Amino acid sequence: MRGYTISDAISLGQNQLKNISSNYANETLWLLKHCLKTTSSDLLINQSSQIFNYQYKLFLELLNRRVKKEPIQYILESICFYGHDFNINKNVFIPRPETEQCIDILKKYHSYSDSVLEIGSGTGCLPITLSLENLAANIISIDINPQAIIQSKQNAKKFNCHNIIFKHQDFFNMPIERKYNLIISNPPYIPMKDIDSLDIEVKLFDPIEALTDYSDGLKFYKYFSKFGRKLVHKGGVILLEFGGAEQLVDIQKIFNQNNYKHQIFDDLNKDPRFILITI
Repeated sequence: MRGYTISDAISLGQNQLKNISSNYANETLWLLKHCLKTTSSDLLINQSSQIFNYQYKLFLELLNRRVKKEPIQYILESICFYGHDFNINKNVFIPRPETEQCIDILKKYHSYSDSVLEIGSGTGCLPITLSLENLAANIISIDINPQAIIQSKQNAKKFNCHNIIFKHQDFFNMPIERKYNLIISNPPYIPMKDIDSLDIEVKLFDPIEALTDYSDGLKFYKYFSKFGRKLVHKGGVILLEFGGAEQLVDIQKIFNQNNYKHQIFDDLNKDPRFILITI
């Protein structure tokens, strides 16, 4: 293999990714700096520098994975959430940027909780961020995916969070033995009938159990409406993410029928995305 420069790699990457991602320039730098174990600024300053053959070969391998629509987070095994870099692997759901707003909502409307239950650990980003931001004292986080529990525990260790218990648990089979001050979740809300219409990056790579409840996408919300007062102390809250404007009427109907006081919050795209239920 002939010698290649950083500039050669950047040009190749951008040309191959420009039809894949609107963020192709940054993604090229992220892949390349991962291979060279350097920073984006160093890449741009030293574009005439030669790359070792093994580094260029690795870059081509990662670039090919991205061209095939594999999410960049799985390739880099890293995701930034609320300013913190979490480890991630292909068996775990990629947290979405809008979910960060859960933290901001809690800071404004329910700034501290003695006891928290989170459903859907994933990378552990929500409970760990609650801990790092001093929003919770004792947290239990559950996930039906055992790989998510392994990944979450690794991230908790990385951030020295010792107030979180991660459990491999099916929420619907979890006995109601206690109450919490806060329940928080971004549950699987995509109707099963809509899975085939999702973007390739989502339907081929995200774990399906993190996307859909294998039903109408409302199973978790119906359960929270039925059992919310048995799960949460009076004065406590339930904060849930949902599927936007298409689900808003159904979500409000589910909680109105059991007379829950609630607020709806938009995401940064002005789409209704979160419901905060006060018990």
